[in-house]
Amino acid sequence: MRIAAALILIITCAQAREERYLGRSARGILMGDAYTAVADDEYTLFYNPAVLGRHEGFSFWPIDPSITVTNPMKVDLDSFSNLGSDPSSISDALMDQPIHIGFGAAPGFKMGRFGINAILNYNSNFTLMNQVTPMLDVDYRYDKGFIMGYGFPLKQGLSVGVSTKYLKRESIFGTYNLTSPTVIDAFGSGEIQDVFNALGKVNGDGWGFDFGLDYQTKSGPQTISVGLAMLDVYTKLSTESNPDNREVQPQPMQVNLGTAWNVEIGPGLDFTLSGDLRNLEQQMDFMRRVRLGMELGLTPALSVMGGLNAGQYSYGLKLNSGLLKIYAGIFSMDIGETLGQQKSERAVIYLSMLDFTFDG
Repeated sequence: MRIAAALILIITCAQAREERYLGRSARGILMGDAYTAVADDEYTLFYNPAVLGRHEGFSFWPIDPSITVTNPMKVDLDSFSNLGSDPSSISDALMDQPIHIGFGAAPGFKMGRFGINAILNYNSNFTLMNQVTPMLDVDYRYDKGFIMGYGFPLKQGLSVGVSTKYLKRESIFGTYNLTSPTVIDAFGSGEIQDVFNALGKVNGDGWGFDFGLDYQTKSGPQTISVGLAMLDVYTKLSTESNPDNREVQPQPMQVNLGTAWNVEIGPGLDFTLSGDLRNLEQQMDFMRRVRLGMELGLTPALSVMGGLNAGQYSYGLKLNSGLLKIYAGIFSMDIGETLGQQKSERAVIYLSMLDFTFDG
């Protein structure tokens, strides 16, 4: 049980600088998150509900897991070979190794201009610091719920969208000393719940709302899109009572502006360029707002993608056999307090199985 408690610590600890995403498209990740004006896949509602105004017919995706992990090529696996069951041996093995583990799924459907997704999103990262007195920043989130929305076409090419969501969140946030009596006692008990309590886990739930605008115009083989999304305009989570009066971590508001250009080069061959300015509601370094992405569709079954997210690269590919769609690639996240201070390199794989679409 002590080993189990140690593993729970590994998968629930996180760096506090991570930008929070309630749901994240693998395609969007690999395009540098420049996705506000592109989001025409299973994750439309997580980026811009107004894009639903483009949709016709019926689309259904019942199984769509995604996994993100620290890039295995960047981890010193030898340091884990003698992992013990006490906090000191764990800290020695994990010191200065940024680790990320994430899992998500958003099964749902679109019917005409209405869409709905389930929400299942687990996200945690951690880096242990200070060899003498190991310290740990924690920002762990496990979200469950649903989101639904509608896109209203106003006139040719222009749509507005609105969505609402219900969210249950389990979170841990804080800075902890691994040699403190509270943490040591939690590990000593061998009980997973004691580890959670020592790290200050809290629960909460609530409702939220998103709004968006989408404009798309076509001229011959070219399509230009512009999108504005106001996400979590009012998403308030109420914290369940707890002994230490801790608050569940909020879902912050985001205002994102994006544009995209697509050109059909030939049968089954197309090219997309996209750009976003993110978090316009916040004061931050301008380059930290910038997202750039590209996608080259080589055939209906194969596409390659690349991008820059606040200066951090991403690249990958899509394979589509009809009933099975796969996205896989590498991306890097800026996680420092200032631009370029610290990054985390990760791998992503996304599977969508048994999905189908009927055009309207």
